[in-house]
Amino acid sequence: MITAVKGMNDLFGKRARRWGRMEEDIKLLVGNANFTEFRTPIVEEIALFKRGVGETTDVVQKEMYDFLDKKGRHIAMRPEGTASVVRAFIEHGIAMNEPLPFKAFYIAPFFRYERPQKGRYRQFHQFGIEIFGDDSAQMDAEMIFTACRVLDHFKVNFEVHVNSIGCKECRPAYREKLVEYFSSKKEHLCDDCKTRINTNPLRLLDCKTCDPKSKYKDIPVMTDHLCSACDDHFKQLQKSLAIFHVPYIIDPFIVRGLDYYTRTAFEISANTGGSQNAVAGGGRYDNLVADIGGPDTPATGFAMGLERLFDLISEDFYSEPVLSAGYALCDEAVDDLVHFAKHMSHHPVRFFADYKPKKFKKALQKADKTGAEFMFIIGEDEVKEKKILMKNMKTGEQKVYGQHEVMLIVRDLLNHESGIVRPS
Repeated sequence: MITAVKGMNDLFGKRARRWGRMEEDIKLLVGNANFTEFRTPIVEEIALFKRGVGETTDVVQKEMYDFLDKKGRHIAMRPEGTASVVRAFIEHGIAMNEPLPFKAFYIAPFFRYERPQKGRYRQFHQFGIEIFGDDSAQMDAEMIFTACRVLDHFKVNFEVHVNSIGCKECRPAYREKLVEYFSSKKEHLCDDCKTRINTNPLRLLDCKTCDPKSKYKDIPVMTDHLCSACDDHFKQLQKSLAIFHVPYIIDPFIVRGLDYYTRTAFEISANTGGSQNAVAGGGRYDNLVADIGGPDTPATGFAMGLERLFDLISEDFYSEPVLSAGYALCDEAVDDLVHFAKHMSHHPVRFFADYKPKKFKKALQKADKTGAEFMFIIGEDEVKEKKILMKNMKTGEQKVYGQHEVMLIVRDLLNHESGIVRPS
């Protein structure tokens, strides 16, 4: 038997319907804030991620699915969304053709080769936003507020951690302080962190393997070494978050895992009590557009893991729509059932038709097996009288409608779904 690739999952039935409604809610929330949807290709030239994400990151060095295509081009399945959106922003000249700031969002699958675990898979999905052309701390605050709005909508309890990781002016000196600090502690570091000391020392601050931040209480922190411009930016961020009524914790160990971040970095954790509780994160990346070959354009954004968000949404958040099923009890009833199915398809009700004629008892068994709350029956008498019989599968109550009374039928189904009880 052929099975799904490890770490890549199927989604169907009730879970697929709930997932679809989750995506629809997110699109409505960000659409109201004037975000434009972006859909980028699943594969890109590997150079995009090496240049954009960073050659020394775990994503590029260990986790990317990359291969040579039939013409020998080195391409990769996208491991994250920002680099692809930035590439599209540059390629289509959006900075020149659209007013700035330009606000984009995406909902898409991504791919990383890492050990699968709950909430983290080799094919995973993210919702993300990217805002181009505004370097203000206020836009960072709005960006974080947008992530909080989505989580609030789904009634998720969470905690916001913010930090500033400086800029090209002040970070190099801080980087040297980290190298100096950890060089004397190499023997207590994991193999990855021993390499990171010289390649990407900021990553030592959020390593989950050797966890230096829990071992050492005197690690230098970036917020003590910010230049005046970054310090002012960070203070403005905190002020704006307060205006947006976003509670936050200043966390000097939030550095993010990708090379392109500058100044604002943040992470949102769900209050689940588990270790894998980060649901969203991001920050400012003012140099990335220029680094990839575009015009000098400040930018900010975040990504939210949809598998983790989906698991945090309570089962009763979405009510399951009422299911109805239609059956023909004789050959002569099939055409009438086809007409009825066509008319039902024009309305916001969940209905399916079973066109193969069967005895009433068999139809009843099938309706019960599929979980239909109502079944519609067309038999010989109904064909003659142009009627249709509706049976409530829970109460046994039956009601006869004219086959043309579809609007009345739909009204009664929707009233039942919303809990309104109408007399027979």
